[in-house]
Amino acid sequence: MSDTRIGPPRWAHALLELLVRPSDVESIPGDLLEEYREVKRPLLGQRGADAWYIAQTFSVLWRVVWPCVVAIVVLRILSFPLPRGWNPSLVPTPGASVLDAAIFVWAGYYGSQRSGRLSTGIVTATVTSVIGFTTFFVYAAITRPTLLLAPFGNPFIFVIMAILLAIAVAIGIVAGMAGAVAGRWLPPNRWRARLS
Repeated sequence: MSDTRIGPPRWAHALLELLVRPSDVESIPGDLLEEYREVKRPLLGQRGADAWYIAQTFSVLWRVVWPCVVAIVVLRILSFPLPRGWNPSLVPTPGASVLDAAIFVWAGYYGSQRSGRLSTGIVTATVTSVIGFTTFFVYAAITRPTLLLAPFGNPFIFVIMAILLAIAVAIGIVAGMAGAVAGRWLPPNRWRARLS
């Protein structure tokens, strides 16, 4: 018999509960928690079992987020060689264009349709916005390698990058919330029923 006070990181357990359908909120996290306590913790120890649980949580997150990540990465790949002005920016910062916002709205809609929860849609859009910002930063670092050394010459650049990331994430959250609300209250898979 295991100690019920022993558990995985709270943030990972809370994230997992945000991602699953309300009908699965007891079974999926409960089964993982039981395996964590009964099998993984005695076998792997605290750190190994925590790493296993976090990997399981990220696996569930990836299953929800991957189509949105593909969409934002494709947008980045297609938009870099195009001239400025074709995709107007909502705010003059990376990851805040009209098409970015459209993808975030769709990500929120998709996530909430998939799980029936607003929280899943918001998490999906937020993760998509972080990955979108990261792909922009990676592209900028590849095309201009001196950008990687700039923060060491002027540490205030870290603050500027953090602010730009916060703006992109805020737009992702707001747009994702709009999509999640639409996805939560529209009948699920109505367009699929018409196609079949």
